[in-house]
Amino acid sequence: MRNFCRSKKGLACKFLRVKFSNRGIVKKKAKKGLTLIEVMVVMMILGLITGLFMRNTTGRLEEGKAFRTEQGSRQVQEVLAMQIAMGIDKETIVSRPDEVLKAGRIFTDPKAMLKDGWGNQYTIEIADDDEVYVRSDRFLQYMQNKKDFSDEVLKEKYSWMFPPAKMG
Repeated sequence: MRNFCRSKKGLACKFLRVKFSNRGIVKKKAKKGLTLIEVMVVMMILGLITGLFMRNTTGRLEEGKAFRTEQGSRQVQEVLAMQIAMGIDKETIVSRPDEVLKAGRIFTDPKAMLKDGWGNQYTIEIADDDEVYVRSDRFLQYMQNKKDFSDEVLKEKYSWMFPPAKMG
């Protein structure tokens, strides 16, 4: 093989990554490190992947907050309605709902349950017929802007957030 490499001007030797010396076959040292262009290409690919990921998750985060708010406000409304049925004073429910939820022992963290997905406190109202209404203004704003719901559709779909208009 030694003669073959020398006769073909070392082409096969370069392919095999070996070279010949007076002491026999010696392996070539592998190239270490990356070139600047290789690093820049990798950084560009990572930037593209990150950009696509962020673009896809931004809308999903808002939808998740809206879902959490919808479910959380409904649960709080149901628990507070049960507390009224058990005889808890309406003023206590409106002024200190966290204590009422804590006494009900249904939620592990009542203060967190009284906040919507965006971290805002729910507005709690009780109508004359003892019906409880738990409202998130940020949620309603999101639904009007993002989902393009009218006030009538919102009142129909999320009835536990809209107390009846007071007469008089």
